[in-house]
Amino acid sequence: MKKAALEKIDFSKTDRDLYTATPKAKEVTAGKATFLSFEGKGEPGGKAFEDAIQQLYSLAYTAKFMLRHNGKLDFAVGKLECLWHTENIEQTPRSEWCWQMLVRIPDTVTAADLKKARDEVRRKRGLDTSGVKRWTWKEGRCVQMMHVGPYDQVGRSYSQLDEYARERGLVASCPAHEIYISNPQRVEPARLKTIIRLPVSSPAP
Repeated sequence: MKKAALEKIDFSKTDRDLYTATPKAKEVTAGKATFLSFEGKGEPGGKAFEDAIQQLYSLAYTAKFMLRHNGKLDFAVGKLECLWHTENIEQTPRSEWCWQMLVRIPDTVTAADLKKARDEVRRKRGLDTSGVKRWTWKEGRCVQMMHVGPYDQVGRSYSQLDEYARERGLVASCPAHEIYISNPQRVEPARLKTIIRLPVSSPAP
């Protein structure tokens, strides 16, 4: 008897306000969500950065295929996301930038599911993914927009977000949150699309 097809979870469709944006700033609210997370330090595009991406996606895709094969659930592996935890990033050497790479996963993917997937990644690829953690986070109230252009010009868009927040009596803070919509290996720098987001709050009385 043929198994019933699983409904695929796709956050780009269920949470469109968080995974689509325009060059015009707007306010959004991000609720609690679950991620694969890898915290590190180093230059964007450097070895530590690329190793983190490899581990995240190896674990994400292995978990996806194992869970789908077992008939538990199916999900679309999402875009790469990154939290930048260095506040004075322009005054900090790139080798000292602190980041947290993320790939969102369904809340129902358990630590036990991920352990099985880790074992499979190690068995098949000889890759240790112990640096990847299951992480739950509630981002809350934010402002966001789409940055179009090279990554090294994203500061201009963050300035627009900060101005948008201040005009509305809000205070923007860290961590800066980026969601990489484009593949930099396939898209020229001038056309790269990156959703950028900053948490905001009302100023203290």
